Amino acid sequence: MLVLFAFAQDTGTVKGTVKDKESGETIIGASVVLASDKGRGAATDFEGNFTLILPAGDQKIIISSIGYESQTIPVKVVKGETATVNVSLGMESKQMEMVVVSAGKFEQKIEDLTVSVAVIKPDLVENRASVTAEDALEQTPGLTIVDAEPQMRGGSGYSFGAGSRVMMLVDDLPLLSGDAGRPSWGFIPVENLEQIEVIKGASSVLYGSAALNGIINIRTAYPKDKPKTKINLYTGLYSAPEQEDARWWDQDDVPIFVGMNFFHSRKIKKNWDLVVGGNFLVDNGFIGPEPADIVKDGEGYVVDYPEDSLGNVIDTVYKKPRKEFSNRFRVNFNLRKRSEKIPGLAFGINGNVMYSKSTSTLLWLNSSYGLYRPFGGSITRTLQTSYNFDPYITYSGVGGSRHSFRTRVFYQNNDNDNNQGNLSYLFYGEYQFAHKFANINDFTITVGTMGQYSLSDAQLYAGNENGDGKNNATNAAVYLQVDKKFWKRLTVNGGARFEYFSVNGRDTVIRPVFRIGANTMLWKEGYLRASFGEGFRFPTIAERYIFTTVGGLPIVPNPDIKPERSWATELGLRQGIKIGKFLGYLDVAGFYQYYYNFVEFNAGRFGDPNNGFLGLAFKSQNTGEARVYGVDASLMGNGQFSDWFGMNVLVGYTYSRPQSVNPDQVYAVDNQGNDLTQVSSTSLLSSSSTAADSSAFRKNPILKYRFEHLVNADIEFVFTIQKKYKLSLGATYRYYSFMQNVDKIFYDVDPIFGWGAVKFREQNNKGDHVFDIRGSITLTEQVKLGVVVKNIANRVYALRPLKVNAPRTTQIQLTVQF
Repeated sequence: MLVLFAFAQDTGTVKGTVKDKESGETIIGASVVLASDKGRGAATDFEGNFTLILPAGDQKIIISSIGYESQTIPVKVVKGETATVNVSLGMESKQMEMVVVSAGKFEQKIEDLTVSVAVIKPDLVENRASVTAEDALEQTPGLTIVDAEPQMRGGSGYSFGAGSRVMMLVDDLPLLSGDAGRPSWGFIPVENLEQIEVIKGASSVLYGSAALNGIINIRTAYPKDKPKTKINLYTGLYSAPEQEDARWWDQDDVPIFVGMNFFHSRKIKKNWDLVVGGNFLVDNGFIGPEPADIVKDGEGYVVDYPEDSLGNVIDTVYKKPRKEFSNRFRVNFNLRKRSEKIPGLAFGINGNVMYSKSTSTLLWLNSSYGLYRPFGGSITRTLQTSYNFDPYITYSGVGGSRHSFRTRVFYQNNDNDNNQGNLSYLFYGEYQFAHKFANINDFTITVGTMGQYSLSDAQLYAGNENGDGKNNATNAAVYLQVDKKFWKRLTVNGGARFEYFSVNGRDTVIRPVFRIGANTMLWKEGYLRASFGEGFRFPTIAERYIFTTVGGLPIVPNPDIKPERSWATELGLRQGIKIGKFLGYLDVAGFYQYYYNFVEFNAGRFGDPNNGFLGLAFKSQNTGEARVYGVDASLMGNGQFSDWFGMNVLVGYTYSRPQSVNPDQVYAVDNQGNDLTQVSSTSLLSSSSTAADSSAFRKNPILKYRFEHLVNADIEFVFTIQKKYKLSLGATYRYYSFMQNVDKIFYDVDPIFGWGAVKFREQNNKGDHVFDIRGSITLTEQVKLGVVVKNIANRVYALRPLKVNAPRTTQIQLTVQF
């Protein structure tokens, strides 16, 4: 309980509890101030309680919290006595209220932000039967995930799993692997969501290197006053592909998936909070077995020839052809203790542990009968063990101060079967102090410092200086952000960060970045915002030292790769909407981001001339300067039009133009003395052309593996039947424009390997339309039954060349809550 002591003799005490009017849950962090002296106040504690010592006499206190209508309560303060004031706050009804934390590391109304934000609520995640965070994010405007790699507004392409320009967070702490900077989507808990917050644009000031294009923050929920248990059971199947000759399974052997997720949350006694959750999945997969090398005793086998350290063949091994599948078991917990002796103090530990066994495919066999089968040597079996443990302590002091110290140990071991194993540890710690000045209205200052140390032991990254695959990376930073609101209609913020990086004790870099933003209310529920921010990204261990071959394609290290930096600006308008009983907002933003030392994963003759590809190999390269500009628009809202009918809407459109600034700039020279430019390494296939033409890139220098146009739409109708049953019907639509630009190497070697990639792109050059439908009904207050059909048209499409997306899936889900 937070108390403000007054140094006056004639004082009395006012105490009470603040609750949500609708749910009856207590409200943590609500502001309680004296109307005549707003510098005298307190905030409610973890139980929603407050205590104030005020001058005796007739007083008025103002009680408020973000997203709620404030109340002014008269109270008679008697010297030496205690008055009790219990208040229930109702939600603001002027528009659909949303509160986010990620934009400024403290709670803010979404209309006060100076950057673009998308918020995904847990109901949408559950109703779409999303079993991973990757599934849950599919409907986020401006965000695409291509073969497990997040792309924000066209700021990044496909990088074969090395490096990310989008920071992934769980409860404000980074969850990208310490070596490759890659998210593991199945490891992220989505069964106990508060909400998912997506910040678009350069966010390096608050979140560091990997936040060059934005962040995704998965916020988990803490227990409410009442215990809650939820169990989701689901099962589904993959439909036969549209191309009948591509179906690899028999009619009576359809690939299926089955799984369960659960969580239980409760308050224990008075001061303990506990959440336990988990996920179990068995997925047979829709990619069939790799082609057999020989037939032996009537069965097909893949032949492997292990070599010794000198490259001599020492054995012949016959293996059954493998197919793609994914099995995992994960359990997580949140445990928090709220101190009784020290009001405002809390400490605890969060944890997550997963074991999985899976295979993944890099290349398809061909674009006809082999569309859903792997190319020989391109399938990888992975036994993954992952865990993170996050001890922390927080203290909310008198007068609006908050201290937090959060740590994370993140371990990931990918035991791969093709000399690509990698193990990494990430140790992270961050201290943050925030203060909201009671005597200066709406003024908050946030300062912090962080440190991160990564250790990697990997066959995959043996391209380091010692050739042993043992690498380390160090990152440290200090940051500052200031937020101030003027005249209740203008919000201004600014911040700075100083970052230190080092890999293997070399290439040390110290870099400052800055940001500034403003938001003003133009008219009723109309908010104009503008922001400018710098970004900085230090290449990962993987980008520097990866040394392997996948599906015959060599990948070589680049220890001399340089950090990339950028600046970004945005101008946006958010308009609140109230049409009858429909509440929502329309948001439109124009954005521009400019990059220096832009990193792309390109092909050139960097390899051994005798590698079977005439020396061709992939390598992470600084390719000069690049820019991305465009427009991002979204509509989000809901309406309860009668006692029996409601609707939820989320629609987004993004146009982005990612370009090379100097396509003829020589960014590297290969091992054979050839100059490399974006033009020489790129093939562009326009919707009106049927042939790859590198020179066309000079006229239309769109960066590789990007979509210029993206559309996301989700609409849901909710019907209440006999005041007892709820029937929900929903539909989802996604449009991906044609990916004009890919690596030229795929055109050069496609005829040799017979992939059919060029033919597939020529036949599918109009973009992809993907539709999902769903329905659910609440049978009782505790039980809900749902059906989800994804890719209902069973469209054959590939968001990344040489890797087909899933055919139609039909899933049944049973949800039990008590």
